[in-house]
Amino acid sequence: MSEQPPTPPPPPPAPAGEPPGVGTIRTMLNATKLLSLIFGILWILAGIGTIVATFGFGIVTAIPLIIFGIIDLIIWKQVSNIQELVDQGKYREAKDKTLIWMILGFILGGVIIGILLLIAYLKYDEVIRATSA
Repeated sequence: MSEQPPTPPPPPPAPAGEPPGVGTIRTMLNATKLLSLIFGILWILAGIGTIVATFGFGIVTAIPLIIFGIIDLIIWKQVSNIQELVDQGKYREAKDKTLIWMILGFILGGVIIGILLLIAYLKYDEVIRATSA
């Protein structure tokens, strides 16, 4: 007689009332927040470093770096607002707001930030469908 291995415990259930896909949205928003904060600080420091290293003559190069850093910090702040909407269950409003910052993320914030927001944006349809059913 051979013993059978114990069956693994079932996966923990999703929080009550939370549609599937919200976890992915939260993960993408958290990653976006972290990266936009890091990139924002790095871009601003790079801009300031450029000005210092060139004794003020590199201001033409430094201004775009500082602008990109400021945009990343604005994205960081706006993602916090989007997270609040998701926590309140206002998925349509969160989706609309994510679209705006996704586009700005691709253009001015960095491709990685834009891609993370795109993944979150695509997950909203699944969540909205689950909540309206």
